[in-house]
This record gives sequence, C-alpha cells and structure tokens, in this order.
Amino acid sequence: AKTAARPRSVCAPRERWEPAMATGPVDISALTRVATDDLGLKAQPASPIFKGALVQIKVRSAPYGGSDKSSNGHRFDSITFANGMISSGMSCQLFHYVHDEHDKFFKVCEAFDFIIVRCNPGQIKADGGNQGAFDDGMRGIRKLGIQVWPSPDVMEFMGA
Repeated sequence: AKTAARPRSVCAPRERWEPAMATGPVDISALTRVATDDLGLKAQPASPIFKGALVQIKVRSAPYGGSDKSSNGHRFDSITFANGMISSGMSCQLFHYVHDEHDKFFKVCEAFDFIIVRCNPGQIKADGGNQGAFDDGMRGIRKLGIQVWPSPDVMEFMGA
C-alpha cells in the first residue's frame, strides 16, 4: 500500500529563515539577526499607519536565550504581540538588543514611531550589557517623540 506523504510539521526546523522582519518599512539590516526564524509572523502591511518595533534581548549564555524564549530566540509571546499590531494596520518588526551594537541599535530605533520593549529585568546585564545605558538610550528615543512602552522610568517605578 502506498503511504501518503506526511505533512510538514509547523515545529520542523526551516532550511532558511523567512526574512519577514527584514522586509518591513524600516531597514534594520545593520543589526545582527538573533532569532532563527519568524515562524507565524504575518506579512507587514505595505503602507502601515504606524511603524512599530518589538525589542527583545537574548542572553547568549542561557539555554534558548532565557527562560522566556522559544527555541527560535523570540520571546514566547512576541509573534502574537506583533501580529496584533499588524492586524491593526501597523507594522511591527522584531529584533534584539545586542549590547555590542548599542549605538547602531538606537540609530535604527529612531526610524520607528513606537517601540515595545520586551526585555526582562536583569537580562541585559546577564548578557554582559549595561541596563543603565539601555534605559538612557530609550529615554533619548522618547525625547525624540517616539513612544516607548514600557518606558524605563515606569519599569524603574514598578521595581523592575
């Protein structure tokens, strides 16, 4: 009897990552690609009403980059957050803060209308970075009129 081909599992590793984040309205190619794929991420709108970013951190010394990460390096909820923005007509590009690229990272951030920060407290330091320098960079982004959620000051007030 002929056996039907097994459908490819959505959990199977990809031969190459889909450049979903690279095709957004903001050129982020100067930054190191950290995630191995963007599996499940919707296509970015051709003419977004706002250009958004979802920023993450991967602790390079921790399994999967930290306990909040999926095996592809994204936070477990990042694709869902981004897809909500995309479904509302906004773009939402996912990328990681790599402390070795601090200045390049914040230069790229200047091209967005809003930034969602999804970096757990302590992870920037655990990866060898400086939390204070990151927070000051985000404060500088806010001074440019770009929304940052949550702001470093809110995080600090909450005791994070």
